[in-house]
Amino acid sequence: MQLNRRIPVLALLGGLIGAGLRAVQLLTAFERSTGLYISENPCGKLLLGWLLLFAAILAVAARAGQHDASFEELYAGSGDFYKTILAFSGLLLAAGGIGWLAVEMHALMPLTKDTEPWIIALELPFGALCVAAGLCMVGLGAVLSRGELEKKHAYMVLPPLFWAAFHLLVAYRQYCVSANLALFTPEIFAAIACVLAFYYFARMLYGKPAPRLFVFWAANAIMLTLTDTLGYAFNRMMGGTAVQWTTGSVIRACCLICGCVFLLVELGLMTSRVFPARPRGNPVPESE
Repeated sequence: MQLNRRIPVLALLGGLIGAGLRAVQLLTAFERSTGLYISENPCGKLLLGWLLLFAAILAVAARAGQHDASFEELYAGSGDFYKTILAFSGLLLAAGGIGWLAVEMHALMPLTKDTEPWIIALELPFGALCVAAGLCMVGLGAVLSRGELEKKHAYMVLPPLFWAAFHLLVAYRQYCVSANLALFTPEIFAAIACVLAFYYFARMLYGKPAPRLFVFWAANAIMLTLTDTLGYAFNRMMGGTAVQWTTGSVIRACCLICGCVFLLVELGLMTSRVFPARPRGNPVPESE
């Protein structure tokens, strides 16, 4: 399969420029006293225009290439560097899940009965899924590096998908009562892109390949995550105080970055490979 090899670099570049724009937006487009968004500020429109433009560029770039490759041919890597990066990102994601559980369990004590069910139904499972997804990323890296993928290994692609879905639910639950849309829109769309990226990643293993869609959504997840998380970090470095994340928000952002590191590694692998086209009528073999 041949795809545009510049897509991983484009995603990183788009995210870094987006982070700069997001930092300026957080610094100038929110009132210091109330944290409310100043609708007349042009930074929000400039950021939105940049993200839409770069998403269109990624869509055009992702159209290149073929679908004629199996899951292992697309995503398997070799060498210590490949295994180390996936193991490191997976273990950090698991550690983030443990940290999230500690924060939520501490916050659970003084809450009223009307609030506790949300934590039990969404936020505690999210922490557990962070741990499960991180360990599965480590396992997938080890299995793919050996090229010995079997049916029992197929289950390891599901916890990262469920983790990404719960991340979206938790982020929406945190912000759904706020009318300050500019405050949380980048994280919501980053979470949506992450869900779809892991969904199309799993589809490859279950015999329903759509690699171009994986490339598009993985690249967008990376770009939007960098825009949101690094944008906040740059804003704080610039002395911004109008917007301040909670401890839970910081942990959630770090977990999203860990998931995107996994996506970036797999995206870089598949866009760097070329496979001969298969004859018509000869489908891509499913993994055993």
